[in-house]
Amino acid sequence: MTPKERDLFLALLSNDTVTKEMAMLVLYGTEDRPDHGVAMFMSRIRSKTEGHSVVIETINRTGYRLVDRLVWTKTLKLDAVEH
Repeated sequence: MTPKERDLFLALLSNDTVTKEMAMLVLYGTEDRPDHGVAMFMSRIRSKTEGHSVVIETINRTGYRLVDRLVWTKTLKLDAVEH
């Protein structure tokens, strides 16, 4: 991981939820940047953590959180059954 990717991943590890504003502060030191860069960094981290025991989940209009892959998979299956 690059230093910025590592910093963002550590923020995910350290917080229940990382808002887009928090992510921009971690990446750029300010909230006054376009937030599409955050999505790009999250995509890169997702690619690099694929196959590991965690998933980065997007929370609509809020931000991101780190979830255990096993719990996440079971939740997806339950959601599919309910709908």
